[in-house]
Amino acid sequence: MVAVLSLSAGANMEVTTRPVRLELEQRGGPDVDVCAVLTAGTGKVRSDADFVFFNQPVHPSGAVRVSAGSFAASLPDVEPDVEVIVLAGSVDSGAFRDIPGLRVNVVAEPGGLLASFVPDLAQPVTTMVFGEFYRRAGGWKFRAVGQGWDSGLAGLATSYGIQVDDEPGPSPDGALPPVPVQGARHSAPAGPARPPTDTPAGAMRPDWYPDPTDPAALRWWDGSGWAEHRVATWPETVSTCGSCGTTKRKRLGLGTARCAECDARFRRVLAQWQLQLTDALAREGASRPVLDRLWTDLRFQRVPESYAYDVYQKVGLAHLERTVSFAFADGIIEEHEMSGFLSAVTVLNIQHRAVDHMRARMERGRALAAFLEGDLPRVQNPSLHLEMDEIVHLDVPATHVRQLANGPRSTPGRLVASNKKLRFISAGRDGSESTWAKIHAVTPNRRGVDVSTSSRVGGTYLLSDSEYAAAVLAGTLRVAKRLVVAPGQRDSRAIPAAVKAAVWQRDGGACTQCRATEYLEFDHVIPHSLGGATSINNLQLLCRRCNQEKGARI
Repeated sequence: MVAVLSLSAGANMEVTTRPVRLELEQRGGPDVDVCAVLTAGTGKVRSDADFVFFNQPVHPSGAVRVSAGSFAASLPDVEPDVEVIVLAGSVDSGAFRDIPGLRVNVVAEPGGLLASFVPDLAQPVTTMVFGEFYRRAGGWKFRAVGQGWDSGLAGLATSYGIQVDDEPGPSPDGALPPVPVQGARHSAPAGPARPPTDTPAGAMRPDWYPDPTDPAALRWWDGSGWAEHRVATWPETVSTCGSCGTTKRKRLGLGTARCAECDARFRRVLAQWQLQLTDALAREGASRPVLDRLWTDLRFQRVPESYAYDVYQKVGLAHLERTVSFAFADGIIEEHEMSGFLSAVTVLNIQHRAVDHMRARMERGRALAAFLEGDLPRVQNPSLHLEMDEIVHLDVPATHVRQLANGPRSTPGRLVASNKKLRFISAGRDGSESTWAKIHAVTPNRRGVDVSTSSRVGGTYLLSDSEYAAAVLAGTLRVAKRLVVAPGQRDSRAIPAAVKAAVWQRDGGACTQCRATEYLEFDHVIPHSLGGATSINNLQLLCRRCNQEKGARI
């Protein structure tokens, strides 16, 4: 159980490089608008993009993001020239001393609460730095700060070198400044998971544009012509919402902010949009027409795309994990499954390290499947004495475990597989070899492989990369016995697509044991080797760790 530290102002603690969050806990009082400032070694931002706040909730690197009352930082993904991440907030009405029970919690993902900090609220400040993450000795630390002042968020931004925009005024000719079209390409801030919105040269994508017949209104362009849908428009200022014309609840003196009414509407629309996106990806797959249709629906609701980035990334990553899990359901990654995954990655265009992990897993799975199909690796080892036409496919350290009358016997050595023989090379007289004709089966287990044969080479081999060795040995045996399976042909363990979809939906796309959502595998509750059926009731989703722990118990 991890101890929870209680920090005082100025105290620091080491934090691991896994993702961490800062969460504000309060019992009423005014709402707190949170922000993060990423500074270089000079103590200043490199550009205005290093200021993460309500109008730009995600840093361009994707490493830092803010939402209502919380900050999230993926420290391994922070750019090398960023030295400090300052975590602050402000209130639009009242002061921080009007917030009862304000507490700052440092939370690890996964892992839970690490530390808490109660800032001093004696002074009537409207802006406060809660804490900061900073680099130290190749790692990261967190320092509790609790420093506040009454110059507002603009004062905080200016102190770190951020350019503060003044309230827009009328143009020289007295006309109102142009109204930004919500959701238009130029108005969406950069984010880590920007959806594909490419438009052919000279064509306008479906969106709201100034009505050519009524300058005071926006009109819907459906991609080929003007529709009859019109909405009124208002000048966007620090006090007036450009979407609905109501007075905003925020006046922070820095950029523009949405009003409370629009924020609430955006959340309602996004909740429904998330369900539609999840359903469309599951039924139709990731394709540009599907995404274009959904982003068009969102623009029609006049919800800025920047508000949907977190939802889009969450749903997109879940869809990719679903695609990977479905591909691994029969233990073999075929070429069409690999190309389908890569196509989905390209279309979704999500820049996240989880995608890199999934891509590496798929590439490894495809390589192992190629071994089973007869495309075996070749290993060069001049120290081996081979026949003229002998080709080595595997040469790895291994421990041979044989069950003898007086108990198991373990012998360290090397396992060598060629197109002619399987050899175990060890010091003394413990070595053995056998032609493939005498070997009945090669079965992978949790720590290695079991070789079934009547010769001395039979038994269990413990290996550091048992998955790789098992695939090479099984593929070599299939080639030697002319048993290579043609692509598309599978044994009875293959799970029909409808069954996989039903199990995925029932288990909520998460491990039934620990609720993890990564490295998911379809597991037979009653093992297939013991007669378990490939059915909905006998299948469950387990993450790799829980599946391995179950295998160890069995």
